[in-house]
Amino acid sequence: MDAILYVCHGSRVKSAVHSAIQFVKKVQKQIDCKVQEISFIELAEPSISVGLENCLRKGAKSVTVLPVLLLSANHAKVDIPLEIAKFQEVYPDITINIAEPIGIHQNMIELIKKRINEKVKYLIKPTKIMLVGRGSSDPLTIKDFNSIVKLLEVNINHPVLAAFMAVSKPSIHEAWNQLMNEQNTQVIIVPYLFFSGTLMNEIKHKQKTLPLAMQNNWILCEPLGYDPLITSIFTERIHESQAKQLITVAK
Repeated sequence: MDAILYVCHGSRVKSAVHSAIQFVKKVQKQIDCKVQEISFIELAEPSISVGLENCLRKGAKSVTVLPVLLLSANHAKVDIPLEIAKFQEVYPDITINIAEPIGIHQNMIELIKKRINEKVKYLIKPTKIMLVGRGSSDPLTIKDFNSIVKLLEVNINHPVLAAFMAVSKPSIHEAWNQLMNEQNTQVIIVPYLFFSGTLMNEIKHKQKTLPLAMQNNWILCEPLGYDPLITSIFTERIHESQAKQLITVAK
């Protein structure tokens, strides 16, 4: 591997794009590779193809593409491989491996616990926890998210409610209304998002529209953000990708 290309989702919100770039820069400092470039799937520049060209311009002959994605949805399964295939039609001699996204990993459970503990030191039984994901039309992605919810429940010994910003059920609106109707004494909202962007802003807006008597009891955690726990997962995914390539070459 001569280079790593980090592929982020992208956002219309400039601050979210800036957060993604700063996040990757922190990861880069912990990864042993001379050529490390960043790109975006959509809504921001540079594109994947430009990112790959930047790697080649710096002398890379083989590139590991690392999706900066929490789950393996259509972006990881379709969009990124499609862009790579188009690029390799132009540069067939370049070896490109695509690593897996983060997926289900114990480190992510630990990171969620960190974000909860930043806001609440002790969980009491009446407290409700809502883990909010992006949502996806891919049933396997939803299955993975629900597996994370179950792992979190086991680790903290506390019920966790899943909710999704779009496409999937239960929607955040459904889960939100359910919790409001239950008149819970405390609700902890955990965004399963890397950065603060459009989706995070929507959650903040919903929190502000709560009745004043409830606002202080509905606690919004920070997005996952950068943490060495994530760098550790990325290192694993890079090594896994390289191992697969070695097996393929051996065959």
